[in-house]
Amino acid sequence: MVKFYPGAKFGQIRLVHKRIRIENEDGLKYATKQINLYQKGSSKEYIVDLKGATYNLIDGEIVSSKLSKDAIFEKDINEFYKSKSFTMPDVRVGSILEFTYSVGSDTAFIDDLYLQYEIPVLNLDAGILFPKQFVYNVVFNPRAVYRLAFNASDFGNGITGSKITAEEDEEFGSDIETEQLRISGESIGIATKNIPALAAEPMSGGAQRYRAKLIMNIAATRFTNGQVSKEYASTWKDVAKTIYDSDRFGSAIKKSSFYKKDLESVIDESMDDLKMTKVIYEFLKSKVKWNGRYGVFTRDGLKSAYKEGSGSVADVNLLLVSMLKKAGVNANPVLVSSENNGVPIFPTREGFDYVIVQVIINGEKILLDATEKFARPNLIPLRAANWKGRVVQENGMSDWVKLTENQKSQEIVLLNLSLNEDGLITGDAKKRLSHYMALRSRNENENANQEDLEEYLVNDNVGLEVNDVKVDHMNSTEEYLNYSYDVVYKDAVDDIGDKLYITPLLFEANEENPFTLPRRNLPLDLAFPMEIKTIVNIEIPEGYEVETMPQSVNYLYLNKGYYKYITKVSNHTITTVATFNMDTSVVLSIDYKAFRDFYASVVEKDAEKIVLKKI
Repeated sequence: MVKFYPGAKFGQIRLVHKRIRIENEDGLKYATKQINLYQKGSSKEYIVDLKGATYNLIDGEIVSSKLSKDAIFEKDINEFYKSKSFTMPDVRVGSILEFTYSVGSDTAFIDDLYLQYEIPVLNLDAGILFPKQFVYNVVFNPRAVYRLAFNASDFGNGITGSKITAEEDEEFGSDIETEQLRISGESIGIATKNIPALAAEPMSGGAQRYRAKLIMNIAATRFTNGQVSKEYASTWKDVAKTIYDSDRFGSAIKKSSFYKKDLESVIDESMDDLKMTKVIYEFLKSKVKWNGRYGVFTRDGLKSAYKEGSGSVADVNLLLVSMLKKAGVNANPVLVSSENNGVPIFPTREGFDYVIVQVIINGEKILLDATEKFARPNLIPLRAANWKGRVVQENGMSDWVKLTENQKSQEIVLLNLSLNEDGLITGDAKKRLSHYMALRSRNENENANQEDLEEYLVNDNVGLEVNDVKVDHMNSTEEYLNYSYDVVYKDAVDDIGDKLYITPLLFEANEENPFTLPRRNLPLDLAFPMEIKTIVNIEIPEGYEVETMPQSVNYLYLNKGYYKYITKVSNHTITTVATFNMDTSVVLSIDYKAFRDFYASVVEKDAEKIVLKKI
């Protein structure tokens, strides 16, 4: 509901009334509620009329406990948000919580209206009264697993609707068509029952993307005689140009005097564009650190971030664009919707919350992100490798760019081992990692000591000891990351009678299938395409020979992946080579059963034994 406030040009109020029954111990967390309130300049949110009570059935009577002022707290989160939180009194399993409050705001932007929560909803009544001074585009989240009927005819004669296409990532499927309502000065209401919980599923990239909700965006203002006086960005091209034209974006890139001397000290005319790009990229990564903040606009200016040596993602990467341009490199910012921001439904400035950089050298397009120490050209952090990016040029032209390269991340493990008749396995191991696997390992082990590295490589495998770990190229993003180490593996063999039973892949075997859900509503996100190859050579003890061993197989997952398992014996050595390959990082829900069964076959194969018998 929208309401005007004295002294404000515009105001709105959001009325909230919730009643929750605590069914089990896990539900006790709902006794505490935190509301984040935006505080930026003259735009502020605040809470009024907060009331609540807890109801318990005690000895056949309903006993109520009111929310007291002592249980309400405020704190500053950062420069843009503060929070107000409260804890309901006397909450136990079986309690019913009821609270009401209003959130006031002096902006016309309307937050998403959730129609689905992490717990089941028995009854939901929601309504929005849109002011006549603005025109809003409204859609029901087309990616929601739980669907509601949603079209213009449901809401009366004053509301129009049209079909739109919400652009989707290629790997998650084709573009989604949905109906968009255009509303001004009208109200809509939704009343429904028995909404299922938004169930989190492992490795889904976050359930938030699939929540049933209404998404509202200001499309135009209507202050002059009821006529539209200003249309807001209606295409991604418009959005990109609007962002670039901001003083805190395009204009900021042009300023260079504050870093000019430093830049001249690290580059020279003998460098070609590629060399110059790499030198500037590494220099900026060492000079200005990312402070963890997202956003597409510089906060306090690029000069301030450069001087302080710290800044938001926009500060860091707009500085990189500025420096590269100053050096004569063809560089432009790329607007991105981060993993946290999800995939936007329609064009809006809020659809982008991250900036990276694109350079073009001899026709080759290269992506850079200077917020990550171990990132390298065309290997941006996974948080930014989401959906697709919009590269925007100084003249306002923009276009979509792919954010991930086609190469797979690779792990290769080589084990050269000897088995004695007491069941002890000893030898040496090498592990080589590339791309995102190397990036992840570098981030985890940058400052690791010998003990930390041993623990990392043991990886909770009982009976495994790792010693004398050596690492090559920990700090070189251009090279493979290599580990070499000595291995002692105890209790790896079952000794039954005159026979020894051993799993060919030893501690590198896949021992369980993590994909046990009978079905999935959400896609399975494996983060990146991958190839994992394990090569195990086991020298068998004198006086033994191979009686049986697993057969070689090649399992296929549709046309998107495979698991190839090869075993052979030569010169008293058993060699097993297992390759798990995925050409895609996303398993759609309709393909989940096929992938689950495929991976179950992998686990079953890895569990098969080699049988050695005494001669």
